[in-house]
Amino acid sequence: MTLKSLENRGVTVPSFRDVFNNMDRFWNSFYFSPSERLVPMDVIEGDVNYEMRIAIPGATKENIKIDIKQGSLTVEAIREKRDDDVKYLYKGLSAFEFKRTFSDLDSTLKVDTDKITSVYKDGLLTITLPKKQEALPRNIPVEVK
Repeated sequence: MTLKSLENRGVTVPSFRDVFNNMDRFWNSFYFSPSERLVPMDVIEGDVNYEMRIAIPGATKENIKIDIKQGSLTVEAIREKRDDDVKYLYKGLSAFEFKRTFSDLDSTLKVDTDKITSVYKDGLLTITLPKKQEALPRNIPVEVK
């Protein structure tokens, strides 16, 4: 069957550009993004908060940016190229840019976005996302009559 005969039957055939654009979107999605492989991350749920731990070795405080807008948290980090005059035998620590957005924290996880805090120590960025009071576990008293 030819492309022309498929089109005559009403079958839409994507162009090569569409196929490659779709592949790019897939490979750059949440599960396969290059920055995801470069920057390992853990998300932990505790009783009163969530904690995100993002490994960003070699970054400086000035090169880490955390924003909250409309219930979405965006984390950006840059590790700049260094030591241009050094002769490497092996180079495994490359420069990179990392940007990750976590959407709808307010509605899906019930995070109190006004109380989010962060600490960067020893190459590990820890972001604490406190749960709203309504999302905390609580005991329901039993009334006896």
